[in-house]
Amino acid sequence: MYGENEMEYPLYEKAKILLENEYQNVFNIVKDSPYHKTFIDEKIRHSFQVSGAGNGILAQEPYFQNKSDEFIDICKTAILLHDVYRFREVLGWFESGQKIDHGEKGAELLSTLKDFNNILITLPVKHHGHMIEDLYNDALYQSLDEKTKDEVKYIIFAVRDADKIANWNLLKNEWEKVESIWLANPDDFSLAQAKISRWLWKYFIRQEVSPNRFRKTNADTMISVICWLFDINYDYSIFYAQKLNLFDGLCDILKRLHVEDEEIEKVRSVIQDYVVKKFKIQI
Repeated sequence: MYGENEMEYPLYEKAKILLENEYQNVFNIVKDSPYHKTFIDEKIRHSFQVSGAGNGILAQEPYFQNKSDEFIDICKTAILLHDVYRFREVLGWFESGQKIDHGEKGAELLSTLKDFNNILITLPVKHHGHMIEDLYNDALYQSLDEKTKDEVKYIIFAVRDADKIANWNLLKNEWEKVESIWLANPDDFSLAQAKISRWLWKYFIRQEVSPNRFRKTNADTMISVICWLFDINYDYSIFYAQKLNLFDGLCDILKRLHVEDEEIEKVRSVIQDYVVKKFKIQI
């Protein structure tokens, strides 16, 4: 039997079952591969950590206040299922090295399932890992009425913010466990890997999200991850990230990667400047 609180969100409960089934189906195939097992184990945990961060956004941000339980149920479901196709993606790597867009494939999968075939879920899942302009340019999004566009937009903002918070928290607290699946060159410990590429550094200084294609070194990977800050949407997300000490944690990883102290201090300064300027929050 579900508890009283769980009964308020029946779609979310179905989403948990779907997610756990997707994980288990792939686990049974890749369990003897340490890399692939590590990846999907992290992703099932990540999905629920994103859900937890998203719950805070839904509870604290003004847009979601006084919304119906049904709408919040949809929001919670979109947040939880943002990486629903990650497990099949890893299976593709395991079997053939196939590369796919897990967001687009996740939206396609959910569109085939009666319970989850809702654009308030499928569009945020489809574009959660893209540049936000990809959502705005999506023909289906453009065809929506203004009210529905707003609903999609605010839901995807919650998905994207919660996704970043959960990933930052993972990197801060479990770096040794996950560095091998995050770094561009995890087995290369040369000083060259501590250098931040010129193009990536320019994106960071301009306070813009950087395309992944500019990642060349291990230091680049972390600067690119810190650049996600420039796509944060909600005040609560910044408050929560600061409460968890995530910005200092990310800078500490740069230090572990042997990035020069002067550059790390510049990173701290840019973060501080951006957060104060956009969110009026002192960190």
